[in-house]
Amino acid sequence: MIEKTQKIIKELLDSLGEDTTRNGLIETPSRVAKMYKQVLSGYEKDPKDLFKVFDIDDFDGTVIVGDIRFYSLCEHHMIPFFGKVYIGYVPNNKILGLSKFARLVELFSQRLQVQEKLTSQIADSIMEYLKPKGVIVVSHAEHLCMSMRGVKKPGSITKVIVKRGLFNSDNNLVQEFLSQI
Repeated sequence: MIEKTQKIIKELLDSLGEDTTRNGLIETPSRVAKMYKQVLSGYEKDPKDLFKVFDIDDFDGTVIVGDIRFYSLCEHHMIPFFGKVYIGYVPNNKILGLSKFARLVELFSQRLQVQEKLTSQIADSIMEYLKPKGVIVVSHAEHLCMSMRGVKKPGSITKVIVKRGLFNSDNNLVQEFLSQI
C-alpha cells in the first residue's frame, strides 16, 4: 500500500508542475503515504474488539462522555474535518470503560467519512455491542472543505445528533443530556 501510494503522490506532484527532485519534495511522497496509512487506519480495526464490558447493578442514570476530539477526512474531497463528540447512554446492567468511547470515536474517524455517518456508526456500535437502554451521540465539526475552498466560510460548525433507544422516545432525557454538554 505504501509503495503504490508513494507512486501516486509523486505522479500527482508531477502533474501539478512540481519538481519532485527538489530538496523539499524528495521525501514528500513517502511522508504522505505514511500519513494516509496512519490517518486512515480505522479500516484495519473492528469496533467489537473495543467492547470489554463490566456488570453494574442498580444504576439508574445516564453516563455522559464528552469533549472527545477527533480528526477525519471528508470522503468527498479528502480534506480534513475535525471537532468533538459527546456520547450519552443509559446502561442496561453493563457499562464500558470510559477510554473505549474515545477509541471508538478514533476508530471511525480514521476512515474516509461524512459527519452524519461517523455519528451514526458510533451510536450503532454502542447499541450493538454494549446493548444499553438508549444512546445519544452529538458531533460538532468544522469542515475544511467548507472553510478553505468552495464557500470559504472558516469557523462554520456542523452539528449532528443521533438518538437510539430511550433517547428516541424520552424528550426529558434528551434535554438533560443536551444541557450537560
